[in-house]
Amino acid sequence: MRKSAGHHGLPGEGERGAALATVLVMVSVMSMLAITILEAARFGIQRTVNQEQMDQSRWYLLGAEAYATSRINEYIEHADKTAIDTSEWFGQTLTLPIDEGAMQISVWDGDNCFNLNGLAQQAEDGPLVASEAGQSRLSRLLELEGVLEGRTLAVSLSDWIDSDNSPGTGGAEDDAYGGSSAVYLPPNRLMADPSELRSVGGFDAATISRIASLVCVRPMAAPNSISINTLRVDQAALLATIAGRDLTPAGAERVIRDRPRGGWTSVDQFLAHPNLFPIPLSETTRAMFVLAPRWYVIAISVAYRDASETSVALVDAGSGRGHVVRRVFGANTRSLL
Repeated sequence: MRKSAGHHGLPGEGERGAALATVLVMVSVMSMLAITILEAARFGIQRTVNQEQMDQSRWYLLGAEAYATSRINEYIEHADKTAIDTSEWFGQTLTLPIDEGAMQISVWDGDNCFNLNGLAQQAEDGPLVASEAGQSRLSRLLELEGVLEGRTLAVSLSDWIDSDNSPGTGGAEDDAYGGSSAVYLPPNRLMADPSELRSVGGFDAATISRIASLVCVRPMAAPNSISINTLRVDQAALLATIAGRDLTPAGAERVIRDRPRGGWTSVDQFLAHPNLFPIPLSETTRAMFVLAPRWYVIAISVAYRDASETSVALVDAGSGRGHVVRRVFGANTRSLL
């Protein structure tokens, strides 16, 4: 019996459908792969662009910081220390245009704050020991800001910093934080940032908020000097803290408001103010008042294309020439470090 020649070797309808389906699946998979590759390439390019913008923003920050430091050094080198006049740039915000953006630079006094590391002092043989004078000053500052039990908090902070593990009266060392099972213990070293206060026994959010604008951390176990010619009225509590109980906050405000145009020409002229002259101040206390700052804070913000970046730098001019000792990228530009 003969087979039909018209159907010899030809695939059936089902085979042709399966082949077509296979081709369509392959096309679909290839299309998805192509889309995925294109998306990955697009995101890769965008990441590269974003990184380039962030890198460029950071270079602008560093350049602005170098410029501000040069201005500080120029001031230190050429300014007449008997007549401080930094009104054109000190405490002001300078806005400078850059390609496809702008940056803002602010420089202000870094002296006029309470150095929390002043709760300790460096002993001759090296260790950090609690400072009674520092505790008294912080206790007074806390009292002026309406914080109760300031003495206990001051001792607790001293214990946080000093080298030993013996708590002061009312203070807190390892056992108060839970001993060997504690999440953290007093580091017994100088503080690196005011944010550490959140971990110190007794310092709750409300207490920290009350003193946040008046305290700072400087890399030294000593009190901060007060720069009398840049002291602001809202910092009167600092002056009242150092001068002691014979000077009220209102009296301190009056001293600052009475500052002569161009500033006091000497610390003696400052201390001759009627609100200060009757107060018996020790030589150590008198030495805490200075005409020109040692510390400066540089705050910078940069907007470049679609990127923005900020930084705050701490400048130490104790050697007669300012140099950056700490820099924080992404920090609040009003931070006191």
